[in-house]
Order: sequence, then C-alpha cells, then structure tokens
Amino acid sequence: MGIKENAIKQFGRQAQAYSKGNIFVDGFHLSEVIKRSGVAKNHRVLDIATGAGFLALEFAKTADMVVGSDITPNMLFHACEKQRDSGCENIRFILSDVESLPFGNKTFDIVSCRFAFHHFPEPDKALLEMKRVCKTNGRIVLVDGVSSEDRDKSLFHNSIEKLRDPSHVRIYMLSEIKSMFNASGAAIVDIKHWDIPQDFDEWVRRAGTDEEKIKVIENMMKRKDDSTGLRVKIEDGRLGFTYDTVILVADVHNRDSSRVT
Repeated sequence: MGIKENAIKQFGRQAQAYSKGNIFVDGFHLSEVIKRSGVAKNHRVLDIATGAGFLALEFAKTADMVVGSDITPNMLFHACEKQRDSGCENIRFILSDVESLPFGNKTFDIVSCRFAFHHFPEPDKALLEMKRVCKTNGRIVLVDGVSSEDRDKSLFHNSIEKLRDPSHVRIYMLSEIKSMFNASGAAIVDIKHWDIPQDFDEWVRRAGTDEEKIKVIENMMKRKDDSTGLRVKIEDGRLGFTYDTVILVADVHNRDSSRVT
C-alpha cells in the first residue's frame, strides 16, 4: 500500500478521534496561527490537508473566502459537519491531493497547512504546489512538529512515529524545513516555536495503535538517554512528552508561475 493510500486509510479509520484531538482543537493555538498569518477581510485562503477543518473555519471568521482541501473523505465529512454547526457560509471543502491542486496560478492570498506536512510523501513538490496557487506577495503558513537537530534523535523519534501511525512519513528538523522553503523560493519571515504537551495514552489511542505496538513504543520512549528529544517524563504514573512545533510564515514572490508537474 502506498503512502497516500495509507493516509486515506488511517485518517478515514480514525477521523472521529482526530476531529476531537487536543492538539487540533486548541483555540489559543489556532488564534495564534491566525494572528501571525496576517489574514485580512479581503483575503482568499486555502487550507490544505484541512482534516476536520479547524484552521479553515478559524480563517473564515476573518477572510472573504476560504477553501479547505483534504485527500480523505471521512475527514471532510467532519469538516462539513463543523461548518454547518458554525453557520459559516464563506467556506467550502473539497477532496483534493496537495500535489495536484485544482486551482489556477496565483489564486489565494494565504495557503496554510497545519499538522500535516509530515504525512506528505513528496514535501518539496507539495510546497511548490502551495507556492504556485499563492498570489504574488501572498503568504504560506506552515504549522507542524519539528524533530531534534541531532540526527540520531530525529531518526529514533521518527521510528516511533511510524510505529504509532503507518501513514507517517517524517517529522523534519527545522533546518530541513528551512532548506525546502529556500529551494522553493518562498522567503521565511517569521518562526514561532510552540511547545505542545502530549499524554501518551491519548496520543496512541488517537492513532488507533494496537496494543502490541503501544508496549513497544512505550518502552522505546522510556529510555533514560532522551533518545527521542521529546522531553519524555512520567508524572502521577502517566507517561507524557512534549512536541516542539513551529508556526512558520513565508512570503511568496512568484517569478515563475508555471504549474508543477
């Protein structure tokens, strides 16, 4: 099964859990993303890999028009439910692959992606496609976890993530993300680090990880040498850790608007 098929299967199966996960529903975090994006009332926004639509719906409170796209039908079902409950009429959700977006060049003022970049099989290609549909002087807003700059810790961390969720590709080092943006021609103008504490039990249940793998992951995380770089700790008998995430904003100056193929 390919990476994209794995993602559709994983997020389709766990759509309900992901639509309620604490890392996604955090209103304070969402408001910080909106503030740093610089969204204005006349803006058109595209939120790719929108999932249950949390960020797209937050953008819709300010922007003129918002589109949320995702590759997983079940996630879009939950996004449409939230839209109906919110009463927002300036937003729509579509089924779409980030590597082949069904929009013309320079369509959107802001193109965003929150907690999904680590699932893309070809992140460079996805980033170029995000840039293609972004207007000249528009912005790309990327929110995701980052792994340790220590390569061994980064590899160990990602091996755990892959065990937990087979659709996982790679949580990148920040230096790797910066290199991708530099190569794309989008100029990073703002990076905000944001620590997100995670409860181990909630984290593995959200992904639907089976009991055998949960035990393996738990033992891997409890190693005393901080092999993951995740600041693992045990408090009141509960295992927890902390994701280092970034809210990254980049300006787009399209010199070449040709479609990525």
